[in-house]
Amino acid sequence: MTQIIRSIPSLVVEKSALLKLCEVLEREKVIALDTEFIRETTFFPKIALIQVATQKEVWLIDPTVLIKEDLAPLLDIFRSKDILKIIHASYADQECLYWAYDCIVEPVLDTSVAAALCGLGDNVGLQKLLKEELEITIPKGRSRVKWLSRPLADELLIYAEEDVLHLVELGLAIKSRAERLNRWEWVLEESLSSKEQFDTPPETMAQKMGKNAHLDNTGRAVLLELVRWRENRAKIKNLPRHWVVDNEILLSLSKVRPRSTAELKTFRGLNAKEVERSGEEILKAVNVGISEAQDHPHKEIRPVSRGPQIETHLINLVQSYVAFLAREHSIAHRYLISVAHIEWLLKESSLSVEEWISHGILTQRAAELVGKELKSLLQGEVGLKILKGEVTVFSV
Repeated sequence: MTQIIRSIPSLVVEKSALLKLCEVLEREKVIALDTEFIRETTFFPKIALIQVATQKEVWLIDPTVLIKEDLAPLLDIFRSKDILKIIHASYADQECLYWAYDCIVEPVLDTSVAAALCGLGDNVGLQKLLKEELEITIPKGRSRVKWLSRPLADELLIYAEEDVLHLVELGLAIKSRAERLNRWEWVLEESLSSKEQFDTPPETMAQKMGKNAHLDNTGRAVLLELVRWRENRAKIKNLPRHWVVDNEILLSLSKVRPRSTAELKTFRGLNAKEVERSGEEILKAVNVGISEAQDHPHKEIRPVSRGPQIETHLINLVQSYVAFLAREHSIAHRYLISVAHIEWLLKESSLSVEEWISHGILTQRAAELVGKELKSLLQGEVGLKILKGEVTVFSV
């Protein structure tokens, strides 16, 4: 058997070479991309490599040499509405490009999202997708690689090339499947990214953190100010949030509301050096939160009435039916309905499918797929039974 000799990919490090490859990319309707970055010790990801491919060629671009201004033509292509960009599990790549270059790639076909919407598996890896869809085997992913090291070893350059080498072909194959299922627009919608996903407002973070923390009005106000302080501190120092202060400590500070640096030093988990550096700012955040609560008192926020409680076995029954429908329709069940919405579905079982949509219990797309089936179950028109070890549906 003749052994195929792979050439070692080289890095694009010259602006002139980048401009030439951009001229090629501009003529394409579909391209693939990936990034390699490091983030273990920083708030902002450090981008180390950008891989771009057409069906015929692959380029490895070195962003440690080419600055943002040099990369502008490439970033314009990433934003071009006329070129479809194929990315696998795009969130991390999008976040990296957003923080590094203020760039959100669009339109995107996220092959991980598309696989889930087309019945190929939920959160399926690139290696598995390539094997199952194209019968192509690539090496397993590598973790803890020092992508910022230069020169990069030959095996790392080959590995980086493999990540995008077959991605256009894979994306086009999944696109055809999505179109056959009439889900192409759905795939594009779910593949979209926005800066709000990556630069979460402190208000949203504080609300999520305090959801089940039993904080009073003042505690919530203090937590918001502490989250604002930490976010600012983490960005300025370019440190992971939990390196500054973790969530549990912020919640504890919100409840106790210390008034002195001496009291701050008693908090286990709050770094002594951080207290020395930022103690006064932390206390200021606490005081601002207390003052805000005093100046703008309002009725305590109580949990919204959930109405009659739904028995767990009823939720489980509907979950089983949803799992059955997801398999029948070749789609990941999370795109049909969440557990929380199943509970509301049971509480509002008397509503029509259209009313379920207007109440946000089902999305329009999910309702088109399974709305009538769910209604039939809740009306007692169909039932579930186990036949040969599998759940099946029968008419009542």
